[in-house]
Amino acid sequence: MTLQALFREAITALRLNLLRSALTAIGVIIGVGSLVVMSAAGSGANKMIERQIADQGTDVLIIRAVKIENALRRGAAIVLTDQDMRAVKELVPNVQFISREVYSNVTLVSGNASWITEYWGVDASYADVFNVKLSQGRFFDEGEVRSGAKLIVLGATVAKKLFGNQSPLDQTLRMGGVPVRVIGVRAKRGSVGGRDEDNFIILPITTARAHLPNAEMSNPRQLSLFELKVASGADREEVKRDVLALLRERKHLRGVQEDKLDIIDMTQFIQMLNTTQSALTWLLSVTAAISLLVGGIGIMNIMLVSVTERTQEIGLRIAIGARKRDILHQFLAEAVTLCVLAGLVGVGLGVAGGAIFARASDWPLIIPPLSIVAAFAVSVGVGVLFGYLPARRAAAMNPIEALKRE
Repeated sequence: MTLQALFREAITALRLNLLRSALTAIGVIIGVGSLVVMSAAGSGANKMIERQIADQGTDVLIIRAVKIENALRRGAAIVLTDQDMRAVKELVPNVQFISREVYSNVTLVSGNASWITEYWGVDASYADVFNVKLSQGRFFDEGEVRSGAKLIVLGATVAKKLFGNQSPLDQTLRMGGVPVRVIGVRAKRGSVGGRDEDNFIILPITTARAHLPNAEMSNPRQLSLFELKVASGADREEVKRDVLALLRERKHLRGVQEDKLDIIDMTQFIQMLNTTQSALTWLLSVTAAISLLVGGIGIMNIMLVSVTERTQEIGLRIAIGARKRDILHQFLAEAVTLCVLAGLVGVGLGVAGGAIFARASDWPLIIPPLSIVAAFAVSVGVGVLFGYLPARRAAAMNPIEALKRE
C-alpha cells in the first residue's frame, strides 16, 4: 500500500470518530502549543533585555552599598555620599561620565488623576551614562541641577496614567505636594521580569533632596547609589577594581566587611537575566513535555480501543491477503496522522498565543523556526512512539480468531 493511500485511509478512519479523535488530540495540541509559546516568550524576553542593555550600553557600572542583615556581627552598614562619588570621579582613571542617585516613592497629582511611582533624583550626566532617549521634550542640565529647578522627566507609563493621550510637556503637576513642570518624556522601554521599566520619574537630585524626604537617608549627602560609564576602549574590569579599592580604603573596609560594597556590571546583569530566563523556559518546556506525554498515552489508549472495535475488519483484511506489515502501517499511519494534525493545530495556537503574550508584555514577537520544526517533529514522534504498540497488536492478530469475534 502506498504512503498516500495509507494516509487517505487514516483520514477516513479518523473522520468516522471525529469527536473522539478531536478530544484525544487535545493533549498533543496543548503540549505543542505550549512549546511554541514558551519559545516565543523566551526569545522575546531575551531580545528585549538585549535591546535595553544595548540602548544604555554595556560599559555602565552601578555602585551601591549592600544592606547588612547582621550589623552587630559585621559592623555598622556603610553609607555612600557625594564625597565618595566625587573621589571616584577625580581619582579613578577612565571614568567618562558619573551621576549620583537617590530614589524612593512619591505620589503625583495632575487634575483629578493621581499616581504612585518611583522617583530618581540624579545629575544631568545621568542622561550620558545611560544614553537616555526621549520621546518628547528634553533632559535637565547641570545649571538646573545646581539651582534645584522644579523640573521632571516622566516615564512613558506615568505620562499615560496622568495625561492619557495628551502631551504632558510644560504641564504642571504636584509631586508630594510640590508643583513641578514636565520638561520631557522618556522613550518607552517595556517591561522585564514583570517590572514596568516605564513607571518612574527623573528629577534633579537637588530638587529631590529639598522636597522629597527619604526615611532611609541618615545623611543629607547620602546616596542610594551612583552610576558611571567607562570610557570607550578602557578595561572595564580594571575600572571596577580601582573603584572598589578606592571606596574600601575610604570606608576602612577589611576582610569580610569588603562585601558591603557591590558593583553591578551590566554585562553580568545580562548573563543573570538570560540564565534566569533559560531556566524558566526549560521548566515550562518540561511542563509542556508532560502534557505531550499525557496526550501520547491518550492516543495509545484510543488506538487500542480502535483495534478492539475493528477486530473483524482486521481479520477480513488479513484473510484477503493483507500482510502483517500492511496492518501495522495502517494503524501506525492513523496514530501519526492524528498527531500531525494535532501538531499543526498546536503550532497555529502557539503562534497566536505567542503574539498575544508579546502584545500583552510589550515584547517583540520572535518565534524561532527551529522551535516550530522541533514542536512538529515531537508531535510526529509521539504518534510513532505511542501508536506502535496498538499497531503491532493489530498486526499480530490471528485472522480466524478475529473473524469469529463479534
